[in-house]
Amino acid sequence: MSRSLDKDLLAHLEADDPHEVYKDISTILTKLPENELLEIEFLGKSHPLQPGVNYLRDGTAVAIPKLRLVQAFFVARQLLQAYHEDSTVNRSEVMAATAVLLLMDPEHLTAANTRKRLLISSLETSETDELALRREKQFVDSLLTSRLYRHAKSPTLWSHRRWLLHLYTIHDVVVDLQHDIKNIVMIAGIRHPRNYPAWHHARLLVDRDPGLAESIVTDVKEFCLKNHTDISSWSFLVYTIGRIEDKENRGIVYSSVFTEVLDITSSLRWMSESVWTFLRTIATVEFIGDQQFESFLAVNKRLASITPESSSQWRTLDSAQRWCEKYRPLTGSKMAE
Repeated sequence: MSRSLDKDLLAHLEADDPHEVYKDISTILTKLPENELLEIEFLGKSHPLQPGVNYLRDGTAVAIPKLRLVQAFFVARQLLQAYHEDSTVNRSEVMAATAVLLLMDPEHLTAANTRKRLLISSLETSETDELALRREKQFVDSLLTSRLYRHAKSPTLWSHRRWLLHLYTIHDVVVDLQHDIKNIVMIAGIRHPRNYPAWHHARLLVDRDPGLAESIVTDVKEFCLKNHTDISSWSFLVYTIGRIEDKENRGIVYSSVFTEVLDITSSLRWMSESVWTFLRTIATVEFIGDQQFESFLAVNKRLASITPESSSQWRTLDSAQRWCEKYRPLTGSKMAE
């Protein structure tokens, strides 16, 4: 969201009580629903609200006018500054202020780092507060999965989430990693396509529990097939299959996923670089036999024959074949025939 303010916006800002606006918005972000994430979106000038109405809410769905958020941001910034100057602001007030700051600006490092320090301090001065950890995760996940384009791909928010999971480990708090990949990472991947930070986070989750890989392959594959131009998700699918611990099972999954994706690619005539980068990568692993590889070449050749050579799609197909010539040398002679 741009921080530049036009004259019309400034006039509106001066007309309302920003502290009341801040109170309403910060309350939404701190009094979260039980075991559910908020789904937040911003309203522009085309959706004005009545004076005194600072947001719309239907269950977990919340719509906040950008104007109101700007007003709340200024108040939150003052509170955070006061906290850093003399620390007279209590913990709950600071957590509320930083929540508003991160909703306005997901790259607000000072706000994120302040939340870290407050959470650590809280855990050090009392017994493990599992609720505090889960509340922080609920807040961050709400930002990452809401209809907020910048938040879904925010390096600062994903880094904060990674740090938070480290705290979970230290304090022996259990996390459902499969749920997180399906309901946090994948939703963020929909909110912001080609979401590398989200899928990189998913890799870290798989690394925490290698046994997770085999159980999430189907979910990841389905995501990729529904979002076939998303190269980050295809790359994660390759990574996930490669992390299956049992070699025999890994080979079975490689083979079945390769066949299914190739069949769908052939049927729907997919020529995107994302799909063919995935196919060419899998085509060269040891578990893909000559017959499957010949099918790969046949589909590649057929699609190339109906594609203009001057097009980017043709170059994608040609590049996939040449890549396989380099990395699957044993069958290179067959491709030359």
